[in-house]
Amino acid sequence: METVRITRILFFPVYRQVGDSGKVKCPLCGGVFERQVTAFSPSVSREGLKPALVTVMLLMMGADEGEPTVAMDGFFRIVSDVTGDDMDPETLRLEARRLQGEKDALGDQLRAIAPYLSNAEKRMVLESALRVAYADGDVSQNEEALMRLIAKLLEVPDSIYRRVTGDKGGEGMTSVMQGG
Repeated sequence: METVRITRILFFPVYRQVGDSGKVKCPLCGGVFERQVTAFSPSVSREGLKPALVTVMLLMMGADEGEPTVAMDGFFRIVSDVTGDDMDPETLRLEARRLQGEKDALGDQLRAIAPYLSNAEKRMVLESALRVAYADGDVSQNEEALMRLIAKLLEVPDSIYRRVTGDKGGEGMTSVMQGG
């Protein structure tokens, strides 16, 4: 869409300036949206979301400072609930080891799909990571740091991050978990 500005003197148009508005108009519904909406790709989002979810959850499981096998049953249930697939536990363990060995597995995967995800999908990724973090009953500092990194890589708005984590201006997830 273009923006047209007309300068008038005593109701007579004397100067006309046409510029790019940075918006697009949908030919089907007539709605006007920011240009970034044209970058959304449902196919990239669908194809990249499930592997990204699994990566986030596996790395969150690995960030736990306690004994990871304690919460493994809960973890497999969460992965099944979120992805809709019953994944083989041994396959997940092998994938977790592979991810731990890669330099920036999380960053590579999330940066590739972040521009194509809606805020609802980004929120779902954060909520899934949080479920894994709480699977053993508490959230460690490593898990909190990983949650912040995930939000940063996905370019999640602060308001959504605070809503998901319950962070009310710096209290942190641990105090929320303890009822504070």
